[in-house]
Amino acid sequence: DGWTPVFAKKGPSFMNNSIKTILGIKDPYLKLDEKNFDNPIEDQPNQIIVHLIQTYPMHCPKCGHLMCKNGYKTVNCLGPELHFKPTIWSIKKQKYICKASSSCPEVVTKLAAVEDIHYRNHISLAIKQRAMMLLTKNESQSDLAKELNVSDWTIRRVITNLDQFFKPNYHWLPRHIAFDDFKSGRFAPSGMSMILMNIENKRTLDIILSRKNSYLRKYFLRYDRSARLAVQTVTVDLYTPYRHLIHELFPHALIIADHFHIVAQAYRAFNKIRIQVMNRAGAGTHKWRALKHFWKLLLTPANELKYDNYWSRRNFSYAQLTDVEVIHRLLSFDNELKRAYEYYQNLILVIAHRSKKELKNLLAIKWTQLPQALQKVQRTLRRHKQEIYNSFKYDTYTNGPVEGTNNKIKVIKRTAYGFRNFFNFRIRILLALPNTYIAINWRNKQTAHAKVQAQAA
Repeated sequence: DGWTPVFAKKGPSFMNNSIKTILGIKDPYLKLDEKNFDNPIEDQPNQIIVHLIQTYPMHCPKCGHLMCKNGYKTVNCLGPELHFKPTIWSIKKQKYICKASSSCPEVVTKLAAVEDIHYRNHISLAIKQRAMMLLTKNESQSDLAKELNVSDWTIRRVITNLDQFFKPNYHWLPRHIAFDDFKSGRFAPSGMSMILMNIENKRTLDIILSRKNSYLRKYFLRYDRSARLAVQTVTVDLYTPYRHLIHELFPHALIIADHFHIVAQAYRAFNKIRIQVMNRAGAGTHKWRALKHFWKLLLTPANELKYDNYWSRRNFSYAQLTDVEVIHRLLSFDNELKRAYEYYQNLILVIAHRSKKELKNLLAIKWTQLPQALQKVQRTLRRHKQEIYNSFKYDTYTNGPVEGTNNKIKVIKRTAYGFRNFFNFRIRILLALPNTYIAINWRNKQTAHAKVQAQAA
């Protein structure tokens, strides 16, 4: 005779189980206290109170006999929010007593435990698990705490408890690794830390506190010798102090000079020369304004310049000029700038063509014939010539993914307004990078734990 609610058809037990599912309650003994309350779920203006009761048969830990029930103790705990309001679980926990007897020489008292809440805690595991999931997002800890209606320290404790899942596997290293430094914070010596990555599949292995050789040596010596011997290539920048350390720790590995850092050497030197020419011309002059306005065009690879499209150039009396013609006019300002530009463009071509012959010809130029800023670049490239050859052989291995990860870390730091603790900083990075081995292991352990709980239920 009309529509009947599903709950009414299924009965009160179905309603109870459905509400428990909504509340995130997994303990089979924890139930709504419907005997003592007409409405066990109170919807108050600022919060929701759920009245629950926890009771089950308990055996004495001393004698093993069934304990007697001895009243209740009400405990308030924070559960997942409902209707965008904080939810308080008001749990009546059963108290138990085992009186002194021949088999049990002293009085034993116990209190019913709740599976969803750790001992002496007042926050449900559902909230802590939710906090773990939200930590993977790029949000500050203060915002996460407000969203979950908990304190900042609760979020910090959640991060601390994740330490067991975020330990590197010291028995294994991939065949091809890369590492690079990045600006971390005051907690690191010199303010620089390291990213360690499997460059073959672009997965982050770990975040290392310091880039100093003494610290890196201690860190990598934790790995088994067999794991370090398995490393075939190490991709790094042109920072010289790393070389001796790499040969010591990874004796079978070839060192690959990263393409980005090779070109960056000449990029920075050429830009420095451009600024010197501007300063010599004087602020506000025609040369100064032209070199300042077209700085991106000067640093653009020559094969990407437009030679058939004309634009009105304000810095050259609104003449219709292509990109190539503008470059010719800029280089006519200074011979030193012209030589630096030719060297910079030739290096870009060498890296693009992966040509040993072209590299030999470039490095054969006497460094005394180059502008002063490029002389250091020439000496550096000569010193790392073999490593550049290795980069031509393994041309797919670059520090590009590491630099991308560095940009992601900058965003994390900016959102959090900086970090004062490396431990929290490292875990937030590894959580935010979903392709890290550590994050994958953590997700696998979470899935396995969920399966065990499902089977037990």
